[in-house]
Amino acid sequence: MDIIVCIKQVVAGSQIRMDPRTHSLIRSAEFSRMNPFDLFALELAAHLKKEYSGSITAVTMGPKMSEEVLAEALAMGADRAVLLSDSRFAAGDTLATTHVLGMGIRKIGRFDLILCGKGTADSDTGQVGPQLAEELGIPHVTAVDKVEKRKNHLRVERTSDGFREVLETEAPSLFAVAPKGPVHVPSLVEIQDALAKHAIECWNLEDLGVDPAKAGSAGSRTWVEELVPVVHRKACVFIEGDPRQQARSILSTLTDKGFLS
Repeated sequence: MDIIVCIKQVVAGSQIRMDPRTHSLIRSAEFSRMNPFDLFALELAAHLKKEYSGSITAVTMGPKMSEEVLAEALAMGADRAVLLSDSRFAAGDTLATTHVLGMGIRKIGRFDLILCGKGTADSDTGQVGPQLAEELGIPHVTAVDKVEKRKNHLRVERTSDGFREVLETEAPSLFAVAPKGPVHVPSLVEIQDALAKHAIECWNLEDLGVDPAKAGSAGSRTWVEELVPVVHRKACVFIEGDPRQQARSILSTLTDKGFLS
């Protein structure tokens, strides 16, 4: 089974800063890490490779420093790592991003399965996986936590609205993986060893044959118009009286604020 895993380098939540002019994330290697939801996709890919043999290709779109997460993917069992990097890819929305990823996957060639995380920790739209499947014209299933290969199809399981669903799709397919179960986080020694065995390939816009009008900000159909910080105010109020009086006071306050009618 030949598997492609789409991963992303994200900024740690506590360190997120926005450029006031472009309204885009300010990224730095110091505060960046692999998207935590992608770890589950890599873990599932490693399990499937062990079960059915084959190969794993990790692919990401981003600046040069995104090689760090590809090195981590190699240490988790990937056999090949591809970085799609070009300044003209920057500031793209999910539509532009999936087009570039789709062109990269077409260049990679044959595959049976694409895995990705359920979303990303920085924007968490959950759109890239389904959009990528549409870009490539293949079936997709979200929130998958179990995959089995049958004779000529893939059998997946997921939990949805409290029910356990069993679905079947033809290969190739794309599955967004649910965050479930433990994952192996590689050590620095494992990452160093992986880099010694594998070279990271880097492809730019010309390598992929991408139309500049479909990449980055030029290819985006959504953008951020304004950023407004949310100010949280809270106060501690002591309610006097016996329990009945306190209950009436709470009920009256909730009604006045429109929470109850």
